[in-house]
Amino acid sequence: MVAGIRPLLILLALAGSLQADDLPPGAAMRLGDARFRAGGEVGELHFSPDGTELTSRVTIAGNRSRCTQWSVKTGLPLAITTEPRPPGSRVRWSATDIPGTALGIQIGDDGIPVVRDFRQMKDLARLGGHFARVSAVAVSPDARLIATASADGFIRIWDAATFRPLHEPVGHSAAVTTLELAPDGRTLLTVGSDRTARIWDLASGRERRAFAIPPGARPEFTADGAALRIQDDFVRDLVTGLQITSPVRFATRSPLNPSGVPFAISPDGRTVATGHADGSIELYETSSIQVRRVLAGHDGPVRDLLFTPDGTRLISSGADHAAYVWPVRVRDVPLAAELKRETDAAALWSLMAYGRGSESYPAMARLAADPAAAVKMATRCLKPGAAANPIADARAVELLEALGTAEARALLRELAEDDSRVARTRESRAALTRLGDVRFSRDGVRTIGGSKP
Repeated sequence: MVAGIRPLLILLALAGSLQADDLPPGAAMRLGDARFRAGGEVGELHFSPDGTELTSRVTIAGNRSRCTQWSVKTGLPLAITTEPRPPGSRVRWSATDIPGTALGIQIGDDGIPVVRDFRQMKDLARLGGHFARVSAVAVSPDARLIATASADGFIRIWDAATFRPLHEPVGHSAAVTTLELAPDGRTLLTVGSDRTARIWDLASGRERRAFAIPPGARPEFTADGAALRIQDDFVRDLVTGLQITSPVRFATRSPLNPSGVPFAISPDGRTVATGHADGSIELYETSSIQVRRVLAGHDGPVRDLLFTPDGTRLISSGADHAAYVWPVRVRDVPLAAELKRETDAAALWSLMAYGRGSESYPAMARLAADPAAAVKMATRCLKPGAAANPIADARAVELLEALGTAEARALLRELAEDDSRVARTRESRAALTRLGDVRFSRDGVRTIGGSKP
């Protein structure tokens, strides 16, 4: 092994267990590796003179490029800048020489780099491991390292003496296309274009198992969540990883969105999340059909969305190989400094009840930070006989449910008994059911002693 490569291998192995510190605003966790993910087709790669840093260039909107400086040791970005794209910049398909040797690297017709001895005119190695065509190659000035990058933004570093990769990615190394939660709500399945299915523990963000899948397979959990059906009768146990041969009953996958736009509906039905090609996620309020919040973090199209069963978190996957976990409770809404300083409960209530979705949701979060004042305002504004406003009523009930205090529950019970507003009564009963009030059945019908009247 080339001198100095072993310490590099150790450092890369250690880095594989780390999460990137700079998560997108609002995200709580990234599932998998953040190393050497450029977020788009890499058109150029360059090593620094001492070989310790690598620069990638990705063309973004307009005639601009995103340049990322990477630490070769850790695989994490050191700096990211946006600059005009150099005139005539293009992918170089000619051979990249390895200094001091007769060797060079060419990108074959199949998009895989090949190390070729041009003196003997024979191929020595194929640098596989990418799941999209390789678009750029670089060799360090000391001829010790080779870097390859693909059209989906994945970068790999190779030992130029052995032609072996110096690290294996943690998590998916291609677009994450499908998400599914096990019945326990704590175990996540992700399926990627790298032809792997991976099982994650949502509490820790750690990968529990990874399974290779054949082309065209659509893995899904079994009905009890204890195994993964990969294809037909090919079933793997999640604990042992071994194939199960006994018959099992499988869960039914939800139908795909016919429009092709990733979306998910929260368990309480109040929010619809939609994913977009620019990597953003919009959270729509169903009562008003207005955008409440925008989550930005994916470097590429969003591929799938999924709410946890309790509705407190949204999970997204994208073409950038990433899966993110987003806290989406009312209390998780980020507040501007000016709103944090606002103490006028009446003004906050008015903004929550009658403002647009993007204004209403932060106001609701600010009210939730002061439960006593919020319940006092709700008691004053939700009097029987007041003019009906379905959107304002829905927001008020959502706030009371988010508070969950004894006083908030008591007010919800009053609203649930008020038959003057059918929609608000129904919303209040559903909120009490979710809060565990056994006096209301799951369909919102009043019950006494467990029996329907």
